[in-house]
Amino acid sequence: MLMAKELPEDLVTQILLCLPVVSLLRFKSVCKSWYALITNQNFITKHLLHNKNSNTQHLLLTTRDKTIVSTISQETLHISHTPLPPRYLGIDKKIPVFVVGSCNGLVCLHDFHEFSVDENYFYEFHDVIWNPATKETNVIPKSNLRSIITPAHYHNRIQAMGFGFDAKTNDYKIIRILAISDYEGVIQRSEVYSLNSDSWREVVDGPGYKGLIDMGKCSNGMASWLVDGVGLQILEQYYDYECLEKFVLSFDMSDEVFLETAIPDNVRSDSFLTLFVLNESIGMVESINVGVDEKYFEVTFHIWSLLKVGIKDSWTRLFTIGPFIEFNDSLGFPLPLGFWKNDTMFIVKSDGELVLYDPFTKQMTKLQVHGDRESLQLVTYMETLVSVKGGNEFKEQDNC
Repeated sequence: MLMAKELPEDLVTQILLCLPVVSLLRFKSVCKSWYALITNQNFITKHLLHNKNSNTQHLLLTTRDKTIVSTISQETLHISHTPLPPRYLGIDKKIPVFVVGSCNGLVCLHDFHEFSVDENYFYEFHDVIWNPATKETNVIPKSNLRSIITPAHYHNRIQAMGFGFDAKTNDYKIIRILAISDYEGVIQRSEVYSLNSDSWREVVDGPGYKGLIDMGKCSNGMASWLVDGVGLQILEQYYDYECLEKFVLSFDMSDEVFLETAIPDNVRSDSFLTLFVLNESIGMVESINVGVDEKYFEVTFHIWSLLKVGIKDSWTRLFTIGPFIEFNDSLGFPLPLGFWKNDTMFIVKSDGELVLYDPFTKQMTKLQVHGDRESLQLVTYMETLVSVKGGNEFKEQDNC
């Protein structure tokens, strides 16, 4: 049998590029030359591109009140479980943990908890960039923006976050919109974190409104959020609702500017809208729920795709799923989370059960996964060797 050192270097490289991350981590200890090859940035880039081209992606399923994430194979639907990184283990209190986004094997996590001082409520939050395959974590430093602009009697919370890749500078970034308020008004600020520089800086031209938005969906270097049409002022117990038009707010990771895209005119005003990533573009589900009687309601999903951010006319309605009948209870309507194959859709039912719905057979397949309906998240994930410390060169890759 030929030893590794007797094989041509090109052949060794090609063989290693086809291996999963867990094997490559083990093979780093075979010899010094393999260690140097596997840890080389050029090899890491080629391995990333190989995984993208070979469709070895997974779906990362999380719920805020759990200390594990579930990984669903995109090919077989096999479900495995991975504990959250040590940052979240051994905490004696339950804190909500969100997946901000996933890009090239890196997953951005965000947690927060609320506490009170002298009957005033405050929020403390942390951000972590995590590679589940290599088990590396990077706790993001706190921004000094809050301490600079937050008076003592104000409190702050995050309105929106996004995570993605800047192809121009080969950098991973986190964008967040921060609302700082007292009982008389709201100061809104936006800031972006650069993994390469390991620092935060303020985005001067923020979105300039106070709508209710959430964790973003990132595609092609854009983080996008849905502004749901009813602008919830910060601290709703102190502020009135103000009516806003529905639109998609996006942040360009490279140019660091905000863009707005209006919702199509023929979207029903009483529909429930959700965003997801669809074929490297921003997709939108228009959910229409119509009561049939006291026990049942009819559910219809219209699937939209946004071809170009900022252009209202670039919305295209692709197809419709349903209608199908769902049991009416007090827990709310079913929510679409994303697609699998052949237009089959992941749906979380009102009781928190995850199912796969086939629009052709109209059958629902239970996936033996339960969670909180409002906090269940499904993001595309791919195992890679990309470092959580930054400084990677990915000039050939697509944006996230």
